[in-house]
Amino acid sequence: MITLLIVADDFTGALDTGVQLAGCGAPTRVVTDPDFSPANAEGAEVLVIDAETRHLPPSQAGAIVEGIVRRAVEQKVPYIYKKTDSALRGNIGAELTALLRASGEKRLPFLPAYPQVGRTTVGGVHLVNGVPVAESVFGQDPFEPVRHSAVAELIAEQSGVPVHLSPALGAGDPVPGEEGILVFDGQTPEDLSS
Repeated sequence: MITLLIVADDFTGALDTGVQLAGCGAPTRVVTDPDFSPANAEGAEVLVIDAETRHLPPSQAGAIVEGIVRRAVEQKVPYIYKKTDSALRGNIGAELTALLRASGEKRLPFLPAYPQVGRTTVGGVHLVNGVPVAESVFGQDPFEPVRHSAVAELIAEQSGVPVHLSPALGAGDPVPGEEGILVFDGQTPEDLSS
């Protein structure tokens, strides 16, 4: 039975995530079919689906993610994780909104930081090696340039869901109660583990 579903927007992200979990001993399956049903992943506890949505129009990307998440909810998958690009390329707002709506939850925590590779979030601004992401090389990406360093602005470009900023939480700190997408700061690996 699938305990964790991970939805990635490209093949590299799907493999990177899947190999980390498999390396920790979790029976993991990576598939490239966005219509794949978690019920068909016999023997796996973790299912990673490459939705291949990064370069699609936002509405199409959102519809694909929504379909994946709805199937998982119907099949009672307890944990769903949306893998995003560490530089925030792609359809971040549309896909997070689709996950939130399809899940039936009221709030979605989003931690875009990945400090181990120089991606941090400070005061709601996403940085690449200390440089705001829109001013980095990712702001000049020929296919998917990142136009906003403020994560709330980036999400709002494709979503009408409220976005709330939060500092990193410490052990035992309560999760903020606001409804919508909760963007958490992160500068260290410890900031992401609480």
